[in-house]
Amino acid sequence: MLERPMRSIVEGASARATFRAVALALALTATTALAACSGLTPVYGERGIGVERHALRYDKPASRLDQIIYQELVLKLGRATDPSVPLVRITTTSSVRGLTKTNVANPAAQKEAVVTARIELIDADGTIAYTATRSAAASFTTDRYQALAETEAEKEARERAARELAETVRLTLLGALANPA
Repeated sequence: MLERPMRSIVEGASARATFRAVALALALTATTALAACSGLTPVYGERGIGVERHALRYDKPASRLDQIIYQELVLKLGRATDPSVPLVRITTTSSVRGLTKTNVANPAAQKEAVVTARIELIDADGTIAYTATRSAAASFTTDRYQALAETEAEKEARERAARELAETVRLTLLGALANPA
């Protein structure tokens, strides 16, 4: 009498295992079939345009912020020395603005550093193929009694904004290279 319930438990476990295996096989097959139907090209990933190296040259930086943007672009897009490839020229400007106003004596002030870049993509023959302007901002806090800390916080915020701006510049260049005029 005890053998019969034990046998049905074993058979039920075997049926569940078989069902799971079949369901897993169907799920994998369906996923592969759907992936094959997609005509979109990813920006990121193994075959995406965002991970390719591009033949670009870069102008000499005129400021520390230019240098930060160029370094980020070289790391992510690559660098070429061939004079027949396009030249990227970045010109940055920066400013600082207050974010809050108060009548309280000696408050810590919230400020924002804004870095703006003018992007030029110049063909080998010297004609400007693409131009755009992009901006990024980073906030920081100041205290008028700590001048060195205020100066360093502003410098760090400008550099942080330049690093964020470098990603925007990279995406802008990828768009310009993918859709030449």
